Amino acid sequence: MHKCICAIVASIAGFIATQSAFAQVRQPTGYYVMQEVGSQNIKDKKLASPVFSGIVIRQRWATMNPAPGVFNWTFLDAQVLRARRLGKQYILAIYTGNNAPLWLGLPLFRSAPYPWDPTMLKWHGQMVAALGARYAADPYLVGVELSGPTRGPSGSLEMMLADGVTRQAGYSVSKMISAWCQCVDQYGRAFPYCAMISDGGVAPGGKDATITQAVWNYMYGMYPRQANFSHCALKANMSETAVHHQLVVQMSMHGGRVGFEMVGPSAAGENGQNGPVARFGGTFAEAVDIAGRANASWLKIYQGDEANAAAVTFPQLLLMGLTN
Repeated sequence: MHKCICAIVASIAGFIATQSAFAQVRQPTGYYVMQEVGSQNIKDKKLASPVFSGIVIRQRWATMNPAPGVFNWTFLDAQVLRARRLGKQYILAIYTGNNAPLWLGLPLFRSAPYPWDPTMLKWHGQMVAALGARYAADPYLVGVELSGPTRGPSGSLEMMLADGVTRQAGYSVSKMISAWCQCVDQYGRAFPYCAMISDGGVAPGGKDATITQAVWNYMYGMYPRQANFSHCALKANMSETAVHHQLVVQMSMHGGRVGFEMVGPSAAGENGQNGPVARFGGTFAEAVDIAGRANASWLKIYQGDEANAAAVTFPQLLLMGLTN
């Protein structure tokens, strides 16, 4: 399926070179606290909690790359240094879509460049290369989230398409798959020693996951030791037969590494002072049980869940026999 599309995008030389690094690939394990995009709303005391293996550091492409070839590393450098000082691992997430820089000068659809636009993809590759040159070798970096052909105005890193984009001139499933495969390779080249995380989502939409499945197959085929698969909707009352969840489960069953993001706000107060985030339809532990049955290795959670997570230490799932 779409074999010719992804094969053309593939860099065989890069794949072969990556094999020697397999044993050194750094992977996320445990709980990672989600910080607001572009803002330090997790204080040192909170991040230092033994509950958290590390932090998800999130920034906008437009803020980090304010002009062609110009990069502002101030926020990322400060957060990386903070994580290292506190002995914490980190995951990098650069938000694209409606967070793409306006200097690209591209036509927009629902506030984001068209996800298959070759100019956007070219500049995105240069951004990813610069990001990798600065952080890829850091032993504290355990993962980087895939970005690129994302949508507006939601601002997420999921593959889900903007409403109406399938009716736009130039759209095709093949173009979407090719665009994502191109970005997979951009990250694969720039970050050969840490996990690559895809937030998934059902694309092109509903029960049709043609795009998501094709890209995940490509990602796992080309970067089996780096590839991590996820969705961002883990909650206690989530149906384990839902398409978005089954996509992740199937990748796990085929040997892929998986994790999840818990549903909840990214700001429960600057230091979680607004209290624990309520789980949808049940307890935090019940949601974690679902992750365990999918053989998840890591969870992204919010600071308001520190107390809940302390009662359900994620790595202990293996010892408790809750994973397959």
